[in-house]
Order: sequence, then C-alpha cells, then structure tokens
Amino acid sequence: LRDGRLDGEHAPALSVEGSLPLAAGAMLHVAAALTSQAAAGKAQARGLVVVAFDRSPEVYLEFMRRGLDANYVRILDCYSDPLGWKQKIRNVKDVKKLMYSITELGGGFEGEGKKHFSIAVDSVSTMLRHASVPSISGLISNLRSHEQVSSIFWLIHSDLHEPKVPRAFECLSTMVACVEPGNMSILEQNYSKAKFIVRLKRRNGRVKHFYEDLYIDGNDIKFVNQSLVPKVQFNLELSEKERTDKANVVLPFEHQGKGEPIRIYDGRGSLLEAKGEIHYFRDSDDEQPDSDEDPDDDLDI
Repeated sequence: LRDGRLDGEHAPALSVEGSLPLAAGAMLHVAAALTSQAAAGKAQARGLVVVAFDRSPEVYLEFMRRGLDANYVRILDCYSDPLGWKQKIRNVKDVKKLMYSITELGGGFEGEGKKHFSIAVDSVSTMLRHASVPSISGLISNLRSHEQVSSIFWLIHSDLHEPKVPRAFECLSTMVACVEPGNMSILEQNYSKAKFIVRLKRRNGRVKHFYEDLYIDGNDIKFVNQSLVPKVQFNLELSEKERTDKANVVLPFEHQGKGEPIRIYDGRGSLLEAKGEIHYFRDSDDEQPDSDEDPDDDLDI
C-alpha cells in the first residue's frame, strides 16, 4: 500500500476480513500506519480518504490525533447520512456520485506533481445493505483504475455474508488480511487475542502467506512475531556471543591460498612446484585392466 501503483497498472488493494470486533481495530491500525507514512513523505500517496459508514468521523479523528497529523486525512461522512447516500445508493448513478465525492476529496491534498491518495472504505458490509455486489465491486474496480488513486483497502465482516460475497471482493484485491479468533478456551476468551493471516499476491504470480498473533491492549494494537522454532526443553537458537564465535572459526578449507601450502583441492589451480602422480592397484589379478564390468553385478538383490 505504501509503494502505491505503477504506471499502466491498477492500484494495489487490501481486503481486511474478520468476524470479530478486532477486525475494526486492525482496519484503524492499517489506516494509521498508512497516514503516518504519507505524513513522513515515505508513501506515494499524499493523504488518506476515509469513506466512513460504520463509525462517525470523530472516531477516526480521535484515533489520528495520537501522534498523527490530521491534515493528511479526509473523511467522507456517510455515517450520519448528510446527503442521503444510504437511501439513494441503490442505483448506479448514486454510486458514481459517491466515486466523484471520493476523488474530489482526494484531489484536495497539497503537493507538487500528480497528487496520489489512498482510500479506506469502512465498511463494504454496510454498503452491501443498500446496494448489490456488482455495483459495489464496480465502484472499487473503478477507483483502482483511477489515475490518482495510489492504493485502496476496505473492511468486510465475513460472518454477515455468504461465502461467495467475500470471495468476490478477494478477486478484486492484491492482498487479503483475515482476523480470526486465537486458540483459547471459552473461559479465557475475552476478545483480546486473535490471529492475523495475510495472503499477498505478487506481480510475478506468486502468493505469499504469513501469520501473526494479534493482541488488543486497551486502544492499542500489538503484533507479536512468533518464532518458528518448536517449543522444546533445550535451546535451539544461538546467542550473540555464540554467533560471533561461530563466525570466527576457520574451517580447514578456508586457510588454503593464504600463505600456506594448499593441501586440499578446492577447484583452484595447483601450485607450480607441486607434482602429483596417480597410482592404481587392482584388488585382484583376475580383474582386467580398464574393465567395464560392474562390481555389483554379482549381488543377489
């Protein structure tokens, strides 16, 4: 999302799926991270346009005030329904009007040259209550092909729809992030732990999967990198000192050619003063010289 689009390609798209309240927190986390990158000048986008259906604009502004510059965020308020979009979005013309409103907000960011911006849709599930899947997917596809859109991501509550609905929006995305419940018993479940599963489609056609544990501590989200080493009684990882000592060990073949005679052939040319001979001794007198007979032919297999 940070790198944005390339010339001649659609904008990268992320679909955030989940059946827990944590999915909304993950959505805010992605929005805050992208806004921070845009404010620091490390992203192609100059800012973020949030299409707010599930939460009021105050929720996003309060979240952005925690160390983020609110000037890099534009919010299209569809939550309080100021223009009656929820009632009039049933036909294609109103979806086009919504797209025009999004691109108009995105064009207001300051900067030189082409003004790219990113889009966050929160959420597609609410939009599907008032419009069909083809119309909403067409809106997202048109936004991806817009020349000023750097990237787009949206939230969809997978438990509110038939399985074919989230899959339809997965086809439009280049990345899919799923928030699933953690492996906890019913007594321990407090909706503060989950698994974050990401599927990334690369330009060369390869698909990359990775998994992370997600913890909610108050209003903050923490991602914990899990070690791939199994849990055993003994230590399988090296300490920093052990890594240094291992790197300083000189193996027998590594000193060759550094002032000492070459004793092991390593593929390089032999020294000029060296002279080698090959002596061949037959195991028995019955063996003919240069015999092509396989010595294993007499084995009873």
